[in-house]
Amino acid sequence: MPSLPAFGAFALLYCVAASPVLSQAAPPATRPGATAVAASDTTATARIIREIADNQRAMTDLAWLTYNIGPRLTGSDKLVRAHAWAESTLVARGAANVRREAYTFGRSWTRSPATARFLTQNGDPITLAALGWSKPTPGPVKGDVLMVTGMTTTDLEKYFGQFKGRIVIFGDMPPWDADSINYKAVRERMAVAIRDDGALAFLAGAGKREGLTMTGGPEWRLGTWAPQVPFAFVSTKDYAAIRQGAMRGEKVTLEINLPGTTSAAPVQAYNTIADIPGTDLANEVVIIGAHIDSWDLGTGATDNGTGVVAVIEALRAIHATGLKPRRTIRVALFSGEEQGHWGSKAYVAAHQSEMASVQAVLILDLGTGKVRGWALQGREDSRGLMGEAIAPLNDLGVVELPLERSGDSDHASFTDVGVPGFFAVQDPLDYFTITHHSQFDTYDRVDQAQLIQATTAIAVTAWDLANMPQRLPHGMR
Repeated sequence: MPSLPAFGAFALLYCVAASPVLSQAAPPATRPGATAVAASDTTATARIIREIADNQRAMTDLAWLTYNIGPRLTGSDKLVRAHAWAESTLVARGAANVRREAYTFGRSWTRSPATARFLTQNGDPITLAALGWSKPTPGPVKGDVLMVTGMTTTDLEKYFGQFKGRIVIFGDMPPWDADSINYKAVRERMAVAIRDDGALAFLAGAGKREGLTMTGGPEWRLGTWAPQVPFAFVSTKDYAAIRQGAMRGEKVTLEINLPGTTSAAPVQAYNTIADIPGTDLANEVVIIGAHIDSWDLGTGATDNGTGVVAVIEALRAIHATGLKPRRTIRVALFSGEEQGHWGSKAYVAAHQSEMASVQAVLILDLGTGKVRGWALQGREDSRGLMGEAIAPLNDLGVVELPLERSGDSDHASFTDVGVPGFFAVQDPLDYFTITHHSQFDTYDRVDQAQLIQATTAIAVTAWDLANMPQRLPHGMR
């Protein structure tokens, strides 16, 4: 874990559970993302659905964002380019009040190629990638592997004093969210010992298919237990080879080089904001959001380019129909999400006096998959009105309103202050197994039909929330 910026406990496990589908399948589409809306249906939601089905620009936008700009680490020049592209695109699509809101981020980080190899066993190279903002090694380092394993505090305590000059990995241990208080306390002491005793590095398994690595991910959930030493994710195949050698009692010696640089001082970061102004309730706001930053092994297509282009397309479609919402519909493209929701937290802090006027926040951040509904974050009090908001989408499969809570994207910055914030429940496809934070987070992994369905889902839900007479309940739940 980096000390600058001081990210603390990272929250990056996207685990909103899908509930059973509650309605019959949608009719066959005649074109990607289309739905069986009768031409005679002139309701606002039908017009929005048809506009997206007939004239969507999301895929073209995504191609530009991923191919012409590419990966977008917070604090990087490429992310600044992405903000400029998004703002010019929003202006061209009819948005009002397009602006960039600045906040101070920590130090930026630049990746350099990581390398590793066995010095024992078969001498083969090892595929790995540094955790973002990880401490670098001082050039190539060589050390023996120490595998930490154990189900009790006594099991863990026997490793204290053994970390100096070692490369630490995990063996079998209990699930992190099922540990006793004492066990957690020992793990936190161990993290300090791994750092202070002078371990060379910590390696975790990427957990991906196809020989991929990743950056960020479930190990970040260790929070204060994450060892603050050079930290990398190893391909599933190579991590298994390292562990198997250790489990057989063999000496496993590796050479690792994890370069990477941080900026000399904190950098400025930004959120891009744009509106469709409301009419009689213009001072109230429905926010549709996504994070425009990404990791840097791929090009940030499914995490979260798909969300970015979906909310831009939702704004375009509503504007193109000539419809005027009662409440303002606001697009928010947050940065710093991958490092702990920095952008959305900065937005909430800067707009604290306006939080009572936010009708709801809708966030897309689970890849290219079809939207099944919205996780209510424990807000049973919102079920009725949210059910009304998604009713026009039921034939598209948007039917689920589970109570699941998740703090894993930018909606959490709003729910933390009592604003109704909802996270899209999406079909995972290959998000967790392949694309999420990996080299394969690229345009070719995006399913056009499902992206257009997700775009339709957020556009129509936002429209209905902007126009219903009632307010969603606020307050902590």
